Amino acid sequence: MIQISAIYIFPIKSLGAVSMDHIQVEPAGLAGDRRFMLVDYAGKFITQRTRPDLTRFDLRVLPEGYLVSDKLTGVSKILAFFPTLGNVIQVNLWDDMIQAYEVMDAWSTWFSDLLNEQVRLVQLNSEEPRLIQAKYQTLGSQQSSFADSLPILLASMKSYQAVEGVLGSPFDYLRFRANILVSGTLAFSEDTWAEIKVGEVSLLGAKPCGRCQLVNVEPKTGEVDSAMLKALATFRTHGNQVYFGQQMVPIQMGILRVGDEIQVIKTKDALF
Repeated sequence: MIQISAIYIFPIKSLGAVSMDHIQVEPAGLAGDRRFMLVDYAGKFITQRTRPDLTRFDLRVLPEGYLVSDKLTGVSKILAFFPTLGNVIQVNLWDDMIQAYEVMDAWSTWFSDLLNEQVRLVQLNSEEPRLIQAKYQTLGSQQSSFADSLPILLASMKSYQAVEGVLGSPFDYLRFRANILVSGTLAFSEDTWAEIKVGEVSLLGAKPCGRCQLVNVEPKTGEVDSAMLKALATFRTHGNQVYFGQQMVPIQMGILRVGDEIQVIKTKDALF
């Protein structure tokens, strides 16, 4: 049986993961996933690609919001699920110019002081959704979060194990920052999933996920080792891009739970 083995959300893009036993699927992806993001003073997004030290921030769910903790200094601060918002500012995420709200309650100052860089914390603006390409839009969703591209990333446990075999050692699966981990299937079979159904939830298997040097960052320490991307490139390269995981777009909303059975409704040809 193919089933969900783990669910993760990343409330603030490129900061710590939060493990969930169940989650609501919304048009912009899993509830709470990548709804916040750090940007520099010019409004450009900040990730572990250029700031691997962002791994210093852990997140934990509390009744009132997310507890954001800095492992380096030991300080922490609670980010409310519905924080006080300031002005709408234009932010840049890859090729997208997005209208987002700056989060108040001194969050921008808090992060700026810790990172020694003038940054701002912003929240996704649901009134001005970030539209995805028309070919990936569904009846249920035409938008994404602050994810690099499409709203949900799925990968199988066997796929991670295949990478470990090539790399020659185990690694923290959070390097790949997938939302849904699945078991009970062959390595990279998710490449062929065009549509899946999990209870009342339906997801479109839109496209494979292109990978970059971010997978070289160790999530617990921020140390960078190029061996990961090099190993992946030896057998997961198509054209000039390295791939791992399948990007999904919601078709039908509902709740996902760890242990839920996955039904593959439609398949497609894979790149590999």
